Amino acid sequence: MSRNAEYEQRKKDGGFKKVTVWVPADRESDIKHAINELCENEHLTINVLRDLVTGRLVSMNRN
Repeated sequence: MSRNAEYEQRKKDGGFKKVTVWVPADRESDIKHAINELCENEHLTINVLRDLVTGRLVSMNRN
């Protein structure tokens, strides 16, 4: 088994799932940072996003 396959198996055993997501190039670092925080701190969740134009908070739970 290759080193990469072993790494991926350890992640799977740890309850993670590999997901490919296409993101805008200029937002990559923000998205990576948010995902890392969510993975490292299980008590965090995504509920609100900030609109960069208006500065307002936007609920993700709005209907």
